[in-house]
Amino acid sequence: MASLWLYVTFILHKKQIFSGTYLRTGVTMKTLWVIAIGLCSTALASPLLANSNRPWTHFGLRPLGMGNAYTAVADDFNALYYNPAGLARLDSWDGEFLNPMLIFSSKFKTLVEDAQDLKTTSDTIDLIESNTGEDQSITAGLSPHLIFRNFGFGASARLNASMIFRRDISVDVLSGLDLIVPFSYAHSFFEEKLSVGLTIKGRAVAAVDRQFSIEDLEALSDNDEGADAEAGGTTEPTQTLDDFVLAGTGVGADIGILFTPTKVMEPTIGLAVIDIGGTRFTEAKIEDDAFGKPDVQLPSVNLGLSLKPYQKNRKYIRVSMDMHAINQPYSFSKKVGIGSEFGWGQFLKTQLGFYQGYPSFGIQLDAGIVNLRVLAYSEELGEVAGSQQSQRYALQLKVLL
Repeated sequence: MASLWLYVTFILHKKQIFSGTYLRTGVTMKTLWVIAIGLCSTALASPLLANSNRPWTHFGLRPLGMGNAYTAVADDFNALYYNPAGLARLDSWDGEFLNPMLIFSSKFKTLVEDAQDLKTTSDTIDLIESNTGEDQSITAGLSPHLIFRNFGFGASARLNASMIFRRDISVDVLSGLDLIVPFSYAHSFFEEKLSVGLTIKGRAVAAVDRQFSIEDLEALSDNDEGADAEAGGTTEPTQTLDDFVLAGTGVGADIGILFTPTKVMEPTIGLAVIDIGGTRFTEAKIEDDAFGKPDVQLPSVNLGLSLKPYQKNRKYIRVSMDMHAINQPYSFSKKVGIGSEFGWGQFLKTQLGFYQGYPSFGIQLDAGIVNLRVLAYSEELGEVAGSQQSQRYALQLKVLL
């Protein structure tokens, strides 16, 4: 990945840049693990780069197309992550096992194109300079699942690398593995006006999430040099594995409710509590080295409304609105999502919405053995909507099941 390659190049050439000499290239096992996890990592989500809260779930492409206003919709496999009560309202079963997904920022695409012409260290530094302050991110993932009326399970695995270069010769790095494995059950009451669902889920995280200053880069170099000296019994490494990598596993639970008082236009109120009480992680270990423990995944109380003002034969229009993480202390402007969807049976669904103050658009085509989802949306990296936009594009393809 180009942004990570640039970062590693910068580390390897920093002494040449600042003092005219090259680094030694000896690498310790700990450093290898840091680099391996950084190169093979899954999205915890770029808003962390702005000290925002970690996203409360893995966001789906169809929900994001609707401005992420999905708590009161929850009518497909995304219910496993947004509101398990939706499983009680499924008309039929559905399964996907091979559905690769790719999400990338518009600036990452530009960086990749510009990186093709790099020849010298000076070219690399010039490229970093021209991309200072820009979000460089790419995510790959899979979300296999099998859902039936009232019950479903799945897995969402995401592999992400994201960074922002700073003018003070530092870089914000967020790369890591994030895995969610939910098992959900739901049931309807009162002539299906009320649906209640519960999810028990396993989570695994392995991430590098921090700002690396020039002092940190020096420490990385000292660690490698210290390893050689340590072999002679003279010097201890200056950094340990938990200084750079957070990794652990945990078990959490979600609960959701859907209430539809009448079938006329299907007005629906949705309420979901994700990570009830907070999901805590146990730190992972490799041999005698422990990684740092990931922070608690905070509970998120999400409220949604949806309505179908038009429905005829197999065609419909749905509108929805959500407020996410009501209980968490960050800007209201980043919590509200507004969306709409036009559907023609299962074959065609198009979405329009506003997410974190920016427009979103999605389309889903389902031809049976092939299902294509395409999305354009934006993430807000700043404290409030409208301060630092990161335009994203996404593609997901289901093949066979």
